[in-house]
Amino acid sequence: MEFLLLGPVEVRSGTVHLQLASQRQRALLAALLLAPGVVVPPHRLIEVIWGETAPPSAPANLRTHVGQLRRQLATLQGGAHRIHARAGGYLIKVQPDELDAERFERLAAAGHRALLAGDDECAAETLERALALWRGRPLGNLAATATVEGETQRLVEMQLAAVEHHCRARLNLGACADVAAELHRLVADHPLHERLWALLMLALAAAGQQAAALDAYDTISSRLAGDLGAEPGSELRNAHLSVLRHQAIPEPCALRPAQLPRAASGFRGRRTELQALDRLLPGGDGPRLGVVVGTAGVGKSDLVTQWAHRVRDRFPDGQLYADLRRSARPGPVLVRFLRALGVPARQIPEDLDEAAALYRSVLAAKSVLCVLDDVLDPGHIRPLLPAAPNCVVLVTSRNRLDGLVAFDGAQHLTLDVLDAADAVAVLATAIGPERAAREPSATAELAETCARLPIALRIAGAQLRYRAARRVSDHLADLHAHGVLDSLTTDGGTSAVRGAYDLSYAALDTATRRTFRLLGLVPGPDTTPAAAAALTGAPASTTARHLERLALAHLVQEHAPGRYRLHELLRRYAVERADLECSGKERDTATRALLDYYLARTTAAADLLYPFVLRQSSPHQQCGFDSEEAARTWLDDEVPNLVAAIRRAHAHRHQGRTWQLVDAFRGHCMTTWLAEGPELARIGLAAAEATGEPDLRAAAHNNLAATCAHRYDFGPAITHFEAALRLYRALRFQRGVVSVLENLATLHLVTGDLDRAGALFTEAGALEPERNPICRRNLGVLHEHRGRLAEATRIHASRAAGTRCPDDLVLLARVRFRAADYETALCAAEEAAELARRANDRCTEAYAFAVLSRVHAGTGDAARAIRLAEEALETGRGIDDAGAEIAGYAALAVSRLAGGLHARALLSGHHALRLARRTGIRFDECEALITIGQVHRAAGSPEQAGHYLGAASQLAETHGYHGLAAVAGET
Repeated sequence: MEFLLLGPVEVRSGTVHLQLASQRQRALLAALLLAPGVVVPPHRLIEVIWGETAPPSAPANLRTHVGQLRRQLATLQGGAHRIHARAGGYLIKVQPDELDAERFERLAAAGHRALLAGDDECAAETLERALALWRGRPLGNLAATATVEGETQRLVEMQLAAVEHHCRARLNLGACADVAAELHRLVADHPLHERLWALLMLALAAAGQQAAALDAYDTISSRLAGDLGAEPGSELRNAHLSVLRHQAIPEPCALRPAQLPRAASGFRGRRTELQALDRLLPGGDGPRLGVVVGTAGVGKSDLVTQWAHRVRDRFPDGQLYADLRRSARPGPVLVRFLRALGVPARQIPEDLDEAAALYRSVLAAKSVLCVLDDVLDPGHIRPLLPAAPNCVVLVTSRNRLDGLVAFDGAQHLTLDVLDAADAVAVLATAIGPERAAREPSATAELAETCARLPIALRIAGAQLRYRAARRVSDHLADLHAHGVLDSLTTDGGTSAVRGAYDLSYAALDTATRRTFRLLGLVPGPDTTPAAAAALTGAPASTTARHLERLALAHLVQEHAPGRYRLHELLRRYAVERADLECSGKERDTATRALLDYYLARTTAAADLLYPFVLRQSSPHQQCGFDSEEAARTWLDDEVPNLVAAIRRAHAHRHQGRTWQLVDAFRGHCMTTWLAEGPELARIGLAAAEATGEPDLRAAAHNNLAATCAHRYDFGPAITHFEAALRLYRALRFQRGVVSVLENLATLHLVTGDLDRAGALFTEAGALEPERNPICRRNLGVLHEHRGRLAEATRIHASRAAGTRCPDDLVLLARVRFRAADYETALCAAEEAAELARRANDRCTEAYAFAVLSRVHAGTGDAARAIRLAEEALETGRGIDDAGAEIAGYAALAVSRLAGGLHARALLSGHHALRLARRTGIRFDECEALITIGQVHRAAGSPEQAGHYLGAASQLAETHGYHGLAAVAGET
């Protein structure tokens, strides 16, 4: 069989051509063939097939296309059993020489090697065979998605490189006139390709047409200046100089360095990081520079070496390697590199700048990979950075090397510990997969005990490898019994991990050592200088200096600006040091101070962002924020630490601080749909009950009720609201009573008891006539549900005009849409979507997209309406908000109806109906019934339409949805 990508995508078997009529099947086949024998994940296949317009049904459709393609291939001899499903995606099995792209790459590489070795005849013949495989533009019969275009460009660049090498070989053989004629055609197709123009100049000069060669230089110079505003590059200038000097075509260097160290065995995982490094591969403009940083033992060198070996064939001119830990000065390394590239030692300048210039010149037309390991300072390697666009430099360091990012445009990759699956895979490789499979839980726990740090995993694996009869669980028990750090030893010596930590810890000054060991008390994943200062009791500036020293010693990692963390083994080490060197009183004082810091900052943020959320009063703290944005950013950043702090405070029976933290944090929990929100609310209630204080218990019931309601768990929400109301009435706390009445009213509004909701709103209004914004907003929704659109518009327009709040704008847009005022609805919904996006309010953004979709459906732009509805649905699913998901499905049903897609509109409508019934949102249920009825009527099914519209009419009458009742009756 033959699989063909270098032209239209085709499959041949003998004289039989498989014509894939479906463009998506062709795209699927191409996506698999671009990585033959490799599992391609579904998202990559979807990118190739559909691009950025992939529908929500793409994963299901993909399975259908795979099945169809399998059946198509099976009709050819040898085509059966080619595509296989694997964990993580699909792969296609291709035999040697079956794929034209692989044959081309192999022949092109062989031809280039022959050219470098001076065998021009072999080079010309081999490269001609390679180029004969091309049948036109690669992937020529696929839709032009971004991914397809990227792969096409990659293949075209490979073709042009082979063409260039072919021309060079033929020039060396004396076919100057023929080569010049061919290059004239090529530069017409690629008018800004400088290397082809340089070759054309040399070919013309060698053919005795020096004037034509100089004219060619003038032509490309003018085009570069006019089209790009650029000067000719070094290769063009050198060719120009050669023509002026009547110099012969230079001989290519015959040396191809291959200096990469051996790749370590047992390497597993790092798929994301390897893919990130793939972005360094040649294909863009300018030099390619990557920096991989991380703590000792995290596997930086292993990662870089593995990647370098995987891609070395992409660098036909060789690979250079230097360990800068052994030679920090660039001069000696530069000399070694130049000699490896074929420059005689006597021709290497002693001056560093001159040697660096020669190095750049030698690499100007080459494709070389350079690995610089364990770099300490950017200044040590800048002379080693080539300027050629086809050269890549990869640097590893324990330092951040920010200078390379800031001034040299480096791509920065911070290497963390392995993920759980990859850490287990490293252990399984070391001890044997069968052994790991016998004790999967123990193996996974051992990986976590080693903090998923590669060096620790390898030591633990080596300890078990030579004790074949020992159970993993027994080894794990010994690690815990004798101390993990003490047990991670090699050859019976001292702990390799502990030894490194001890040396680093001992080198610190006394105050910095204290800061480090107290960091072991931090409950969350990271800390800031301000939080660490509260923990230590030292000034913030002093603590910041301590953290910087710890980062330099690799005992903490500054994983984000101003945020520091310890991986698990370092955390264990810090905890052990705190237990050994800090008294119980010192540890308890530090923990309380940290909790007080979190409470003060959370309270200040809540006061600014959520002033209308009912909370208990707390002592005033001088730690305010300059703006709402600063407060929101702080809360977003500190969510994991605040969740951990609440759990730690509750576990250590700091009930007062537990309740206060939950109370201060509740507004942010509900606004951001925090996944831990229900857990924290239950912790808050348990802590409040433990205090016995009725005001705290009332507030905790109210908080848990609101959290349940926020997640459409209406039964428990009513129970806890009523408990809170009883307690507030007994306390005669009017604000609490009013707040709970309004919350209950809103709950009844959502569940369809409009009369009860109205009565509760009235009772709350009698107690406190000045309503808060949320209550006014919900009164507007009550009017909307009753069909009183004018009253609802007045409330929402008044609110939106004063605050430009995205929630109010969405509600205004929705009401104006119902009134067929599409222009006002469109403006309000677009502004709401933009404001919600800026505030990272995904829930409101989803509702805004849904309203925008309905507006465009109403104005006849069905295609745009469908796209917006799909975006609303995807956003709602992403935040797991059932209400937003219902809005997305409902909008999708309406927009598909507008586009005449009746079957798909019914599917979306029924999804909305099921969700609305499951959650108990009666207004959305009624709307879904109306939409389904409208679709059936449009599709020519009057009986079905009558059934659903009748059900909608009955539901609307029952709950008082007068506006919807009118719509159902009119339809």
